[in-house]
Amino acid sequence: MDDYIKQIKKNVWKWKNENGVFSVKKYPSVVQAEKIRFIHNELQYMEKPFVLPVISSSQPDFIIQPWFKGTHSVNYGNEKDRKEVYSLLNRLHKTNRITSWEDSKVLYPFNLVSKWQNRLLKITEIAYFIESYIGNYKTKHLLLYGEIALRNIGPFSMKERTILHGDVVHHNFLSNGSSYKIIDFDLAVLAPKEMEYILWIHRVLPEIEYDIHFLLSEFPVLEEIVSKHKEALMFPNELYREWLYAFGLPVERKQKFIDQLVPYTNKALTNWTNLCYNLSQL
Repeated sequence: MDDYIKQIKKNVWKWKNENGVFSVKKYPSVVQAEKIRFIHNELQYMEKPFVLPVISSSQPDFIIQPWFKGTHSVNYGNEKDRKEVYSLLNRLHKTNRITSWEDSKVLYPFNLVSKWQNRLLKITEIAYFIESYIGNYKTKHLLLYGEIALRNIGPFSMKERTILHGDVVHHNFLSNGSSYKIIDFDLAVLAPKEMEYILWIHRVLPEIEYDIHFLLSEFPVLEEIVSKHKEALMFPNELYREWLYAFGLPVERKQKFIDQLVPYTNKALTNWTNLCYNLSQL
């Protein structure tokens, strides 16, 4: 087998050598790499592991893992993928029964409300930019939904914190058709599991036409979380994150991204009033 290295992202490579095919990722610091190494070492020896093992390396700021062959990112529009990802998250959160994540010293406490307050502040600062693409009326409503949600969000219980993946975007869950794995724990934090389920529901809703009743018919186990934290689900987190990302893109990439973001935003805003009403009735 001939050796070769192919760059996948700025700091990620696919490496093929006589021992197989591997993913190689360079971290900005040894501390960050050690965080990933610790998490994987805790999770990879579980029964039916849902993470890929980390291979020893002489370079402490690199993480090397076997390449998960024949895989694709999950699709939140697919029922099987939704259920498998929920199952993975459920298993991840339950690991606090066997691993003391509280004492790990590599996971930092996460405050969802503080993050959202900061995000609303930033989105308000670039309102002029958003308005130039979707108009004054829609921009005002986009900001208003966030302000109202934040004013009414209730507290989260911090009694039982566990590890949260921290970035439940679809491409951080891979399937080869028979098994599913979680990748990229870079943003893993310590917090109540309810926060992660709320962030996951935010990711899923656009793929199911923002139909919260349909989601709860599929996942009745989530009904208590949704009912208790309905205001958190009214916060337009996905839209805020995407517009902030668009604002920071270089000119040569900005327009192509916005050409997709505008219809995504219009669809969300069209459905948001109905979503908020349905949530308020739970």
